[in-house]
Amino acid sequence: MLPHLGAGGAQKVGLLAAEHFSAQGYRVKVVTLIHGHPVRHAIPHGVIHQELGPESNSHPLLRDGWNRSWMARARRFGVAQFLKAHRLLIRAQLLLLSPWFESRIRPGSDGLASTLFSRRASSLGAERLCSLKVLIEEERPQRLLSMLTRTNILCCLAAWDLPIHLVVSERNDPALQRLDRVWSLLRRLCYRRADVVTANTDGVIQALKLMGQWQRLELLPNPVPTSLEVSEQQLTSDRRQQEILALARLQPQKGLDLLLRAFALIVPSSRNGWRLTLVGEGPEGTALKRLSAELGLDDVVSFEGFRTDTQTFFRRASIFALPSRFEGMPNALLEAMAFGLPSVVSDASPGPLEMVRDGVEGFVVPSENVEALARALERFILDQGLRERCGAEARSTLAAMDWSVLEPCWRSVLALPKEG
Repeated sequence: MLPHLGAGGAQKVGLLAAEHFSAQGYRVKVVTLIHGHPVRHAIPHGVIHQELGPESNSHPLLRDGWNRSWMARARRFGVAQFLKAHRLLIRAQLLLLSPWFESRIRPGSDGLASTLFSRRASSLGAERLCSLKVLIEEERPQRLLSMLTRTNILCCLAAWDLPIHLVVSERNDPALQRLDRVWSLLRRLCYRRADVVTANTDGVIQALKLMGQWQRLELLPNPVPTSLEVSEQQLTSDRRQQEILALARLQPQKGLDLLLRAFALIVPSSRNGWRLTLVGEGPEGTALKRLSAELGLDDVVSFEGFRTDTQTFFRRASIFALPSRFEGMPNALLEAMAFGLPSVVSDASPGPLEMVRDGVEGFVVPSENVEALARALERFILDQGLRERCGAEARSTLAAMDWSVLEPCWRSVLALPKEG
């Protein structure tokens, strides 16, 4: 279960797992919640993709916008204000009763606290939850894997009293991810329904331990696609260009504004001939392009947008940079390591730090420290031998992320029988 199949690391991992287990004979269906969202990934052979369907964002009494009479307008205004007040009341009730809920609710229980919580929480997304619950009851899947926080919460509510093995996957560091008070409360309470709560880094596991008590908490690392099994012959240094690569969604989380400012700080004599390439799309795209122009980098920075041929960029780049403000385990970093790229990452979240040791697979710089980021990039720019040594270490470290190593963990979490 995913919100959509647009650009994103969770989408890559979800489809990779779907492809892997479909090839082993399991019937796998990928369900997305947002109707009509552009699909940016190829659906693997044998995997079924289904959108949950369009969600009406309006009450039946609000759907006659064509009626411009003053009575209709007054009615629509009154209904809209009532619904807004109702949502605010529900949020207030959840927050006010949260201590009672946290001490009493048990998924599957018909106790007053559990029943009241599930009904109040479900009313915040009633139509989508109703559709999701109907789908689950019709399909009767033996296992459900959900990814990304809000999707996880919806799946927990939809499966609250249903006999299904539910696994939720937290993809970012909850200690740094910003959720409002209600959604943060819903995560703490709804995740109790999950048979297994998973994360893709040890750091996120530790943060989740502090948030609540779960039925089972497990590390579920991101596997590396077999398509990233790159031979040494493909990684000869003469194919590399003087290029720093950042592959990420263009949003504040990824810290790409910091990367632009750091690149601008490197003295022209050091970065002579070097370029910075940003691959990805997102809400911050326009602002980043404007910042690039303000810094005088238009001639040395390229914005490539969303691309499916990312291997082209990994093969030709010499350095990978991802100064994120918070992260889980970024797939782009794993892909860069598979292609033997040294990386520069921030210390904001534990995920990248589990893969990149400072001075070994790359450099780790303090979060939000543009000067330190510039110095790390400059060290790699000026020292080809250092780049090659760190890149070789990165490929060696990544070998532990192969499917052959991780499969027992995935099978255990999904309650699948052991192979053989």
